[in-house]
Amino acid sequence: MAVPSSVPASVDSPKVVTLTDEERDSGVMGDKKLYDAIEAFFTDGLVVIENAIDVAIIDKLNKRMLEDTHKLLSGQGEVHFNHLNQNAATKGSAAGGNLSQVPPLEKEWLFPEVYANKHGARIVSNILGPQPEVHFIRSNTLLATDERQLVHADLRFEHPEHPFAIAFNTCLIDVGPENGTTELWLGTQNTNLDDHRELGEPMIAEEKLDARRKIRGPCYPRIKKGSIVLRDLRLWHAGMPNPTQDVRIMLAIVYYAAWYKNGVTTPMPESLKPTIEALEDYGKIKIATQWVPDEGYNYLNIKFSNNFSSTLTPWVWERIQHVKTVKGY
Repeated sequence: MAVPSSVPASVDSPKVVTLTDEERDSGVMGDKKLYDAIEAFFTDGLVVIENAIDVAIIDKLNKRMLEDTHKLLSGQGEVHFNHLNQNAATKGSAAGGNLSQVPPLEKEWLFPEVYANKHGARIVSNILGPQPEVHFIRSNTLLATDERQLVHADLRFEHPEHPFAIAFNTCLIDVGPENGTTELWLGTQNTNLDDHRELGEPMIAEEKLDARRKIRGPCYPRIKKGSIVLRDLRLWHAGMPNPTQDVRIMLAIVYYAAWYKNGVTTPMPESLKPTIEALEDYGKIKIATQWVPDEGYNYLNIKFSNNFSSTLTPWVWERIQHVKTVKGY
């Protein structure tokens, strides 16, 4: 059973469903594990599937992405640092160390075990409905920093009060409190904008945090590389300091319910059409793409967007255009 919401913070942790190597490689987990994963998601707003991706793939991707991290930090590409670090107003967003990085969108690096993971896609499809849609493919690259993020949800506009989007995360190294594991406020997925500081900002109001802490405080899980984390996009969380010199890359792929109609697409070169179609067939998913010519294409130049709203309710995004951090998204 999923961890009850009343469990004290001192012993709290997300539910971990561990796959055998046979389950991992076949893409089919046992029925009881699927049951446990879905129940944990609805109870906590998050579940960890351990041993979901072969670590050899993870290590290979991590090495490749670290090369791109250095490129971005040297000015080769579109650089976007998350503005949610606690001292962003005085130190700037870069001090927070949370670099938004696009993974290599090239044929040899688009591993189906990562970008169309059957275990993740099966759980997501059972929650959101058939053929969920990927509208966000990036990563949170945590550099060495003593800064932490403010507690927030990844939404800043009026949204449905039931699951409609799920973040699929996988860390490319082992993570724990010593190198910046994410602070998780389990069970907060059934909240809304009334808990935010203001409309248009993702940060949670201090009084709401104090009240929630008395019921169920945050936890700081250890997550092994090769695991996938499925998180309700509404869940409260915060990036933590990374006092080490190890760069922690966490892939962030956001799935939406097909009925929700998010409008964000990922620019990809036309030569990738067969690869993307193969991924969609592999995971029984849809990847929302904007096809562009191969000539001059550079995935590191893709502009960041956090417009997670629905095209069916455009007014929810229009209402927050006065907020400085929304402009340009």
